[in-house]
Amino acid sequence: MKDISNIAAFVKYHREKLALTQAQLADMSGVGIHFIRNLEQGISALKLDKVNQVLKVFGHRLSTTPNSIDPYQVWFNFLNKAVKITKKDKKEVYGFLVQEIRNESSEIIAWKLVPNPKALEWHKKRDDSLTQIINQSEITEITLQK
Repeated sequence: MKDISNIAAFVKYHREKLALTQAQLADMSGVGIHFIRNLEQGISALKLDKVNQVLKVFGHRLSTTPNSIDPYQVWFNFLNKAVKITKKDKKEVYGFLVQEIRNESSEIIAWKLVPNPKALEWHKKRDDSLTQIINQSEITEITLQK
């Protein structure tokens, strides 16, 4: 029940922040006014696709995300590829993961990333001064660049 009350508070806060009425939010998101009322009251029997329609107005969505990203999946799926990394501070970093950094136990703890603007220069020189370090613990999402 706590999760739905968090969503209810989030929706109400952002609706009021944008000075929208419940009816306006319903129109903008394509759901009925009764759905918005139920959502803001924390009624738990709501259709998730409709909740996502409402959250989309605020640039958010419900998703199942793991508590942490498996560094070995990052290594397997994203090493030497153009990626977009979203960090815990919500900053997005675009570049190429070029090397994992391991601790004394051989666990991956960070990544060397070449930011997009420096990629061609790095490819020619392989100069570490062109890279930046991204700690594995800072990563909340990683995807291939489109």
